Amino acid sequence: MKVSYLWLHDYVEFDLSPEELAKRLSLRGIPVEGLTPLGDDCCIELEITANRPDLLGHIGVAREIAGIVGAPLRLPSVELREEARPASSMARVEVHHPDLCPRYTARVLFDVTVGPSPAEVQRRLEVVGLRPINNVVDITNYVLMECGQPEHAFDFARLRGGVVIIRPAEKGESIQLIDATEVKLADQHLVIADAERPVALAGIMGGLETEILGRTHVVLLESAKFDPINIRRTTRTTGKSSDSSYRFERGVDVPTVEWASRRAASLIQQHAGAKLAAGLIDADFTREEPRTVCLRIPRIERVLGVSLSAAEAGFLLKGIGFGVKPDGADALAVSVPSFRPDVAEEIDLIEEVARCHGYDKVPTTSHLLIAAVSESKFERAATLARQTLVRLGYLEAVTTSFLSDALARAFSPWNDEEPLVVRNPLHADEATLRRSLIPSLLQVKRSNQDRRVAAVHLFELDRVYLRRRAGHRLPDEKHCLAVLADEEFLTLKGVAETVFEELGLPKPCTIEPAVFDFLTPGLTAVWRAGSTAVGYVGEIADEAGALFDLRGRPCVFELDFDALVATATLERRFRGLPRFPSVDRDVAIVVADAVPWEQILGAVRGAGAEHLESVQFGEVYRGEQVPAGKKSVFFSITYRAPDRTLTNDEVNASQSLVVAALTQSLGATLRS
Repeated sequence: MKVSYLWLHDYVEFDLSPEELAKRLSLRGIPVEGLTPLGDDCCIELEITANRPDLLGHIGVAREIAGIVGAPLRLPSVELREEARPASSMARVEVHHPDLCPRYTARVLFDVTVGPSPAEVQRRLEVVGLRPINNVVDITNYVLMECGQPEHAFDFARLRGGVVIIRPAEKGESIQLIDATEVKLADQHLVIADAERPVALAGIMGGLETEILGRTHVVLLESAKFDPINIRRTTRTTGKSSDSSYRFERGVDVPTVEWASRRAASLIQQHAGAKLAAGLIDADFTREEPRTVCLRIPRIERVLGVSLSAAEAGFLLKGIGFGVKPDGADALAVSVPSFRPDVAEEIDLIEEVARCHGYDKVPTTSHLLIAAVSESKFERAATLARQTLVRLGYLEAVTTSFLSDALARAFSPWNDEEPLVVRNPLHADEATLRRSLIPSLLQVKRSNQDRRVAAVHLFELDRVYLRRRAGHRLPDEKHCLAVLADEEFLTLKGVAETVFEELGLPKPCTIEPAVFDFLTPGLTAVWRAGSTAVGYVGEIADEAGALFDLRGRPCVFELDFDALVATATLERRFRGLPRFPSVDRDVAIVVADAVPWEQILGAVRGAGAEHLESVQFGEVYRGEQVPAGKKSVFFSITYRAPDRTLTNDEVNASQSLVVAALTQSLGATLRS
């Protein structure tokens, strides 16, 4: 936000230099980003937070200066000379969606002489970075920068039917804006239309066909309030923004809508020789009630550690536009002005008192009890999982939770319920909440593919959204960890098992073949902890890859991170290095082709063999030396005792137990 140092003097009397003013405003919580001398003036650039739209005009900044120096705020007087002809006989206003346009006002001025604006108006606009155009347009910009309320002037002669209609755009409509660009409109875009076509993108930019030109003689002056969310969505989807949309996105003050209209009309009368039709056309659907908040004086000291009397606190609040009345012995009834929507509770008033009193006067020590909050188990597990994957060469992706309906339905590994759809999405074609992280990562894969990145290694740890469970009012938000890589199935399986190991799961998860519509049959498996599925791994199927027009078929896995954290052991216990050597024995067995490795591993570990340290898978062989329907599985077993070197007899005894368990439970035979 840029303001003119000299312009501020119109509204408050002060003797501070630009440098001193910048310092005082910054101490008051309004940071000054820069000072730029321009002739005898100075442009002050302020950093305005989104919750302070009242500071998006010179009057709002002057109000803060008035509070700093203890001087009154001076608002410009507004005098209108109305003709006998009523405005309502010349123009008509229709608001089709009051929720998108709570207030719309219009005035009609005629016998307007369009020409250059006064030199002082042009100079002030140039200081704040605006280019002078003509007296009518410059006045609307002047009022915008003065009070923060956008105004727009239409060439009334080019408004067909003499009507202004505020409505959503219709399918197939487009508009050419005053920046000479054409925008294709969608039904979520709010427009200002005449009887036949859109003439402005509401709250953002006017249309080229009704702009003010030298031949304009009748002007319809608009001053309105639009829904901030709709304006924000429209700027994003159209790529169009302006000084007006910047303010509408943050919300404008309802009473200022009418005041700004009077102010602009008065200036157009003064500087364009215009006559004003009688009355204001006002479509007002606002229902804002006065707000009064109780401020307990002892509460100020408890929160800030500063002792202030009721009179002192009241003086500080009055200085920035609040109404103050006594409310008992130790409290104030504070009337919150309409231009301060950010103040709703007592703590907000205490913050205002702290700002005005001076943050530098608030003691650095207090009697508030402060306790350090340690990381939760989930946060520690999430950090550990992220660090593990980064060490393995993976990059973290951050994606949105929204998908198209088709993608949300194509990827649903956790349940078969209907996906959740939001009512007011940022993008109409992405209104469905995801039920898996995989499609989000596939979109990132496609973006990289478009930029000629052949292989990616990605992960994401975030929420998926499922239909609410029985007895729960809200949807089930499950944290999942997903990985996508241009690697083989077994590589991704190994990455997931590394995560399991780092999280210290009490016992290994079992893995078994599975079927998912979006994964390749035969290259898909699911991990289970007991009977509960905690994740899956597989290669993306051709049909799923075609949804993203992928040239390759990456592998993916997705884990139920909440379930893993519940059983994880994050407190590490370290053992000393082995003092005695190990003994390795290789085993090759022939078993039925349908017997999985997990079953073989379970038989070995359950054999009761002493000093068994680890079992390492080797390879699987199917060929001429193995009967049909069978396979040969090769693996190694490591034995080690903590207190001595094992003898051959001890190892042979343990190995015999293993062979017996494999033979009895799996029908295996040793392969010579």
